[in-house]
Amino acid sequence: MLQVAAASALALVPVLGMPAPASAATYCSTHQDKEFPTNGYNTDVTVKICIEQDVPTGAYRAIASVSWQEGAGNKFNNFDVHLRTEKYDVTFHGMVCDLTAQINRFEANHVDCKVAWDYRSPGGVTGDATVLYDIADDGEGELRWDLTGSPSM
Repeated sequence: MLQVAAASALALVPVLGMPAPASAATYCSTHQDKEFPTNGYNTDVTVKICIEQDVPTGAYRAIASVSWQEGAGNKFNNFDVHLRTEKYDVTFHGMVCDLTAQINRFEANHVDCKVAWDYRSPGGVTGDATVLYDIADDGEGELRWDLTGSPSM
């Protein structure tokens, strides 16, 4: 009888002692689509830009959710997502996600690029991004796709 009571008490410790799940607030742009005139089938890319705030700490980060269809076959010389976390349109943290190899390898896929967490005072914080791309064999060189950023948080 004593062993059952001890086992029951032990079973409650992990449940009561577990931390609460992380809580984040997220604001996102609408999905932005572009059809690239690539060799074979045109490659269709969809991007959504978000700003996320970790509620317990107050830290922010930008996220670019990138999906594509009709990739593969070395269709791009370059495909870079320049992702930024901004406060009133001034960049305070950024990174480049080079998706060239992934888009050239996979017919369809989804990738989330995330800027590292950064602490800022609230108000006017957004995620924003630009895509620099070079379609293989089109003779155009590098081109730019300016994306609409997330709503302000």
